[in-house]
Amino acid sequence: MIDVTNLKRLFQNKSEDLITKLDEIGDLLEHGELDRDEVITFSEHVLDLAIAEENIAVKESLLRILLHAVIYQDVGKNVEWDKLANALPMLHDSILDYALTIIGSSKNKKYLNVIEPYLHSQTDYIKQTAAEALIEISHN
Repeated sequence: MIDVTNLKRLFQNKSEDLITKLDEIGDLLEHGELDRDEVITFSEHVLDLAIAEENIAVKESLLRILLHAVIYQDVGKNVEWDKLANALPMLHDSILDYALTIIGSSKNKKYLNVIEPYLHSQTDYIKQTAAEALIEISHN
């Protein structure tokens, strides 16, 4: 089971092993057979935490959780990604590829204009990820 309450508890305590515990959640999303509605609700909460998080390593772990939810639990079309789309310009390149992939998984054409500028990034893997996200959206 995936539970928002446990996630909230992790962030209230913010122990040294927070990233390890977040990685375990990612593993659960990857390998578990979970209730779809619970995963959607959980993903929405993780998105809020990821946007607000200032620690880059924790933010990366949260985005990785979202990526696992999208890839392994197929919730890309079921979560509203506007907050993430709005945050793209403020994301460090090391995690921008996660965000672009997640937004591409929405298959929502409203994000085409948000992703297109990243085709001109000076970072090759960002350009590549943006191109793949646009393809993902275009093949809806």
